Amino acid sequence: MFSIENLTMVFGGQLLFRGASLSFAKKRKIGLVGANGAGKTTFMKILIGEETPTEGKVIIPKGVTMGMLNQDYFRFNDEPLLSLVLQGDKKLWKALRRKEALLSQKELSPEAIDEISQLETELSMRGAYQAEGRASHLLKGLGIENHCHSMPLNALSGGYKLRALLAQVLFGKPEVLLLDEPTNYLDIFSIEWLERHLKDYPGTVILSSHDRFFLNGVCQEILDIDYGEIRRYIGNFDAFHEQKKGNVQLKEAELASLSKRKKEVKRFIEQFKAKPSKARQAGSREKMIEKLEEKEKSYEIIPSSRIHPHFIFPTCSGSGQRVLCTRGLSKSYGTHQVLHEATCEIQRGERVAIVGANGMGKSTFLEILTEHLSPNSGSVLWGPHVEWAYFPQNYRRLLNDELTVYEWLFATQKGESEQKIRQSLGNMLFQDDAIRKKVGALSGGEGARLVFASLLLKPHNALLLDEPTNHLDMESVQALIEGLKNYSGTLILVSHNRYFISEIATRILELHPHGIHDFHGGYEEFVEVFERDYLSEKPKETHPKQRRGEKQKELKCLKRDIERLEKEIHQCEKEMEALNHRLSAPEFYDKTTPNELQMILNQKDQLEKKREETMNFWEEKMEALENESIK
Repeated sequence: MFSIENLTMVFGGQLLFRGASLSFAKKRKIGLVGANGAGKTTFMKILIGEETPTEGKVIIPKGVTMGMLNQDYFRFNDEPLLSLVLQGDKKLWKALRRKEALLSQKELSPEAIDEISQLETELSMRGAYQAEGRASHLLKGLGIENHCHSMPLNALSGGYKLRALLAQVLFGKPEVLLLDEPTNYLDIFSIEWLERHLKDYPGTVILSSHDRFFLNGVCQEILDIDYGEIRRYIGNFDAFHEQKKGNVQLKEAELASLSKRKKEVKRFIEQFKAKPSKARQAGSREKMIEKLEEKEKSYEIIPSSRIHPHFIFPTCSGSGQRVLCTRGLSKSYGTHQVLHEATCEIQRGERVAIVGANGMGKSTFLEILTEHLSPNSGSVLWGPHVEWAYFPQNYRRLLNDELTVYEWLFATQKGESEQKIRQSLGNMLFQDDAIRKKVGALSGGEGARLVFASLLLKPHNALLLDEPTNHLDMESVQALIEGLKNYSGTLILVSHNRYFISEIATRILELHPHGIHDFHGGYEEFVEVFERDYLSEKPKETHPKQRRGEKQKELKCLKRDIERLEKEIHQCEKEMEALNHRLSAPEFYDKTTPNELQMILNQKDQLEKKREETMNFWEEKMEALENESIK
């Protein structure tokens, strides 16, 4: 479909990759991995033409469309969400705007009428009358409910704005879709929806992510940017990880073998070079040394760009058995309730993950626990001797952009020795000149690591983490997991990273509109329960014959609804066909007044929308029928 040839990129004096030549096939789902700063975003920008490589070229056949997740939401701030998403298909949007401009004229000239006719044909071909339904489906899948779809983008928070922009690029259906960290601002349920959507996506997808579960679920191959090169591995992330580990071990074994052989040859030369009878053999051995050294160069292991921090959380003396008790916590913003009657108890040493759909108050819950917000009702009681530490989702609020890295940490940890502060910064990969860097110039990952550096200096026995992996690369996430596994205190965490939760949590608290659903077990077990019987009351025991009768009644109702909806769809299509016949009739535009034409076009629009809505209902009923039939 497209390819890269001898691609080399040097950025800020640092080599990111060199001599990369790859071809990309149609419909493949490709993961892009590498450490922070390895060049993943730069590589995507080169593909789409926003960056120029130092050497080499990208070869894209004429007509192939490419789209990349746009994170510049400021220029869309006043756009209603549906309009913003529709703009993902530039040709469709242009045709819609042109039609709207023509129809807004007081009088339509013959040329305008002819253009409207042509636009109608183009819009019909582009699925314009199903477009709003498709846009709504994408927004809802990404966690933005129907009542928000007419709102302007600036009414949403930053994370939701990026979800809307993700819906926009998905709506455009480019043949090559580039997604840079698309899961960063999604919750678990939106990530699962996106995973399903991308697996069925009709084009080629190239995506970067720190979520290995997501990469495993979507990707058929992995591009790894490391050791100054881009290398392809066939399979998902786990397959790549095993292959790469095997490749490095093989290289190390080959190098060890060559080194051993070289020593043996050198020993022979030293032993016999002074003897005239062996001088010739010693000379040939010297040539062998040269060949072995040449071979060694081909096995050279360039230092990896992957480095990771060290999380060693200090603990203080133990807390009491009961660490935390909440009773009836509720929180509203105006008329919008985000937390309702949240009641729970957490015991010493538990590892608790807070999960729930968008808007259920996960971050609000932690903000109330840490006294950054006050509840409208209810109470929070920390147990005796509890010393907690907190990593908030909006960790930037803790930082001072005007200070250097060292100055900020020194100011927040008064009384700590310079040695301990430098050691903590070193554990978080801030060394040498990096500690003199201004906080305002830090990347997202660097800022997160700086906040963690402060947590490594404060002894505690309860740790609350809100989306701690958002800006960490895979190596840092893995290091954090290892650090938390060795932490002896109590953990309360919110995260959309399935791998992170699965590795850490032993208890799940699910926030829902009626309080808290408490599940004792890991996340994988929780998902199994969620798929079977999530947040629903157990049905009352009924006699098998009664259950069969109820099922037959449900199936009969569903079939009746489906028949009725099919008749409505058929009637809409029949009326639309009649209108299309009128619109395509010879001399129609000569005999029809502009007002009559406007009425017919409006009628056609209404029929298209009605058909689309009815089709959506029909699909829901068909899905329900299939589900009932297999029970």
